[in-house]
Amino acid sequence: MEKGKKILVANGEKKALKELFGCSYPTVRDALNGKSSTTLGYKIRKLAIERGGVEIDLKSSDLKRK
Repeated sequence: MEKGKKILVANGEKKALKELFGCSYPTVRDALNGKSSTTLGYKIRKLAIERGGVEIDLKSSDLKRK
């Protein structure tokens, strides 16, 4: 996962991922926010996408701050 990319998931998915991997909420949050480069972080991101998560590029011009 490249820097600046984040995975958005549906309500309840972070909790489901936390329970599936037996890890803490901050671990899931950091993985989905692209702040984790561990094997577990990669697995969390991969499964999140398989379960309907959407990867967005925070550097995209479509997401300019007002």
